[in-house]
Amino acid sequence: MLAILSLAACGWLLMHNPTADLKLPITEWEQSLAFDSAAECETFIATRWLKAEKEHEDFKLERYRCVPSDAVYPPTQPKK
Repeated sequence: MLAILSLAACGWLLMHNPTADLKLPITEWEQSLAFDSAAECETFIATRWLKAEKEHEDFKLERYRCVPSDAVYPPTQPKK
């Protein structure tokens, strides 16, 4: 239960893969934006990807992903 609560409190990041390598680890992607929830992040992508695909030939939806912030920036453990 604590793990679920920590995910809910961590925030979400919209990450962008700057390469064509879809196997690139998420920690090597670039952060585009930050959101308070996964729903906000996913909504941002959903409302903008159609327009972006039409306006930018190089736009690829698979290069964008919403992830919990601690997947990219792991929390540090307090020193004992």
